[in-house]
Amino acid sequence: MLRYRFPGENLICLDGDFVISENTDNQKFTICNFDQSIKYYWQEESKENSVEASHPFCIDKASYLKLADQLIADLNRGIADKIVFSRIRRSDDQVVDPIELFEKLLDKYPNALVYYFDNTSIGTWIGASPEVLLERTSEGFKTMALAGTKLVSEARDFTFKEYNEHAMVAEFIEGQLRQIPNSNLISSEIQNLQLGPVIHLMQEFQWQMPNYVLPLLIKHLHPTPAVAGLPKRVAKDYITAIESHERGIYTGVIGRSTIGHEKLYVNLRCGQIIEGFLYCYVGGGFTPDSIAQDEWQESENKSQTLLGLL
Repeated sequence: MLRYRFPGENLICLDGDFVISENTDNQKFTICNFDQSIKYYWQEESKENSVEASHPFCIDKASYLKLADQLIADLNRGIADKIVFSRIRRSDDQVVDPIELFEKLLDKYPNALVYYFDNTSIGTWIGASPEVLLERTSEGFKTMALAGTKLVSEARDFTFKEYNEHAMVAEFIEGQLRQIPNSNLISSEIQNLQLGPVIHLMQEFQWQMPNYVLPLLIKHLHPTPAVAGLPKRVAKDYITAIESHERGIYTGVIGRSTIGHEKLYVNLRCGQIIEGFLYCYVGGGFTPDSIAQDEWQESENKSQTLLGLL
């Protein structure tokens, strides 16, 4: 069973299951993993094929801080400009009613892609992602650079580190889009985007391009520095070495690929439900200016998007 709602659209409820496919173009609902090596689309004709998921590894605070300090030291040695380090946070209590949690997400986050699917070949997941990877509009296409995080309750401006982290993402995206001939690229001013307990720095980009460029652009855009780092290849290799869990579909691409109505998101603020417990996937962008304890706390804050509603 699959339920989802795009911002400004009606709730969709579908039976079926996910099917692995090399080509997920022109589908109502698609999803892929972090490095786009495995792609799925929802097929209503498929029978449910639930899997017995194993509990993922949840790193403890002391181990996280040790790895984070090493990561910061490596960044200061110049191995990369930014690396996104993620972890998994398990709920203290079991989720009594996942549908009730889903309905709370629908109400709480009207500007996010909110979804819930269970008894599928990739398990049971729930999420509310605000980050548009690519959306077709009447004027062409749009995307966003989303990075830099602080609590809504914090009475302070964004720091240099947070603005710098956002700038890396924005410059990467703009660089990719400027390679498209006659794109007529337009960028907005930097804005604040709130999602639950946290606020992010956000900048939108609009452009034009022929349809045949779309698959190649998605391949080059994702994963963005907001979920991997810079340079991309170095960051991905470091993530593989440092993270003791599989990201699965966390930070993958999720949404609609229907031709003419594409609306794809980066799968953030999500979690997997296993034997009643909610495993929230959260991450933080590390730069040479990062402080390990602050990054831990940021990931705690992000986990409250879901855990705060239980």
